Amino acid sequence: MTSRLRWLACIPLLASVAGCPKRAQLPAAPQDAQQAIDEATASSEAKRYRQAEDQFTFIIFNFPGSRQASDAQYYLADTYFRNKDYLQAQNEFDFYLKSFPNGRFQEEATYKLAVSYLRSAPGYVRDQARALKAREIMTQFLETYPESPLRGEAEQLLGDIAERLALREFDAARIYYTSGEYKSALVYYNYIDVTYPAERWPGIERYRFAVSLLETADTAKARAVLSELVTGSGEPAVKKLARAALARTD
Repeated sequence: MTSRLRWLACIPLLASVAGCPKRAQLPAAPQDAQQAIDEATASSEAKRYRQAEDQFTFIIFNFPGSRQASDAQYYLADTYFRNKDYLQAQNEFDFYLKSFPNGRFQEEATYKLAVSYLRSAPGYVRDQARALKAREIMTQFLETYPESPLRGEAEQLLGDIAERLALREFDAARIYYTSGEYKSALVYYNYIDVTYPAERWPGIERYRFAVSLLETADTAKARAVLSELVTGSGEPAVKKLARAALARTD
């Protein structure tokens, strides 16, 4: 839990209780909530991120219950996001969404929460729990906000997540393929075939999929995939391989 979240856990009347940190203090602290918001957003836009974090935290703690406090929580999350601290941004966007269900930035916060999960995920060869969470949130986002101006970006993000997950499956399929274990390779290739658009496959992986189908006696489907490769606009080397494999099925 961040120090800011601990501040929020301590209601003002109990601020002196042991364990509750002191209120955020700023030099020449503004007495007006809107003035405080204006100054904090100016700091964030000027990329004075650490200063902006302190200013937004001050607003959250010193103007509780105000619209500015709700806005400050979103802007605090966005400041971490702009500074590419995606783990902390995720925590803050999540806190905003749960604590201010009627906040005016729910749509933007949901979108950026999904982005934060994806950008804080490790490379595709490692555990993809965070990427899967990003997909879950973004899918819900599109259902909740079907007319959102962010729809295009959201759909692109889902495509990026699908590609990341497919790359992991391709790695597994490739291992079995190169070992001659075509039936096991097909477990992965068939999964990718129903979850990832064929036009986004690397050509060589589509060819390996076809060979795995041939080697497991699914000639009809293998011919369909090979014909698609031969007539498509893929790499010449892959087209040549596909043409040779297709000739062997006559």
